[in-house]
Amino acid sequence: MTEFSNQGEILTTGTVLLTGTNQTILKDKILGIRFNNPLAYNIKLYRYDYVTATIILIYNLNLSAGDTLTDDLTYALNYGDEIIAYSDIPGTAYYTHGQIF
Repeated sequence: MTEFSNQGEILTTGTVLLTGTNQTILKDKILGIRFNNPLAYNIKLYRYDYVTATIILIYNLNLSAGDTLTDDLTYALNYGDEIIAYSDIPGTAYYTHGQIF
């Protein structure tokens, strides 16, 4: 197992936060995500299921200027699955941490 942390800016066209890479029973995991923007913004988080080729909306939230969204849910990903974030305006920062097996 390897722990990871990533940070950057969410693109309005979407940013993949993690893609599942393990083909065994162990799953890659996001253990926490944080979003922030100095302006009012909308954040959408989706899960792409590789096996069924479906995209599932996890949440769609409107936040005020300067709000920080902290998501402490665990997202376990099978091989090829993705967690994808979208922001309606540029400048939305993200930080994520998790485990890769």
